Amino acid sequence: MTATAPGRPGGAMVEFDGVGLRYGPDAETLSDISFNLQPGSFYFLTGASGAGKTSLLKMLYLAQRPSRGIVRLFGEDLGTMPRQRLPGFRRRIGVVFQDFRLIPHLSARDNIALPLRIAGVSEEDLSGPVGEMLSWIGLSERAHAFPPTLSGGEQQRVAIARAVIARNCSSPTSRRVTSIPRWRCACWACSRRSTASAPRLSSRPTTSI
Repeated sequence: MTATAPGRPGGAMVEFDGVGLRYGPDAETLSDISFNLQPGSFYFLTGASGAGKTSLLKMLYLAQRPSRGIVRLFGEDLGTMPRQRLPGFRRRIGVVFQDFRLIPHLSARDNIALPLRIAGVSEEDLSGPVGEMLSWIGLSERAHAFPPTLSGGEQQRVAIARAVIARNCSSPTSRRVTSIPRWRCACWACSRRSTASAPRLSSRPTTSI
């Protein structure tokens, strides 16, 4: 796949340039991937089963490094980034997994607060943002409920809130997010529709995500 999303020069949050990915000695799973993702837009990744959509998403949220090529996130070249900086850099990226992956022994509030706690935000400072996110997803009264007691839709909302709680974030997601208060993020969505033998990237600009 080679896809280039329209955008403003120098304003991309994500840039892939000639990226390839290979697992072991086998043929490349992805070859010569080039595209850029702009802030304030919503992107859809489509393709047949086995086309490499998951592998591409893993590179986007830094779970997998490419075999070759250049990947830049927020203007920084990941290939030259010191390994010790990667954990902090990953915390700038919010992910909503298809199965949500909430921590079952943490309440809805604590699941949402988790990225801020990992980043070292004090309990006093995180109280306001977490409360705002709970209000936005309509779960203020369920703040202390644990994931097993939440419906599927409620769990999804908690997962989305957890993904976007950090400011200036980007969120590779498997479902559409229609609005996020105040924050302008670049969001990715992996569609389950199989329309081609290779993954394809399309975009729709938005004013606020």
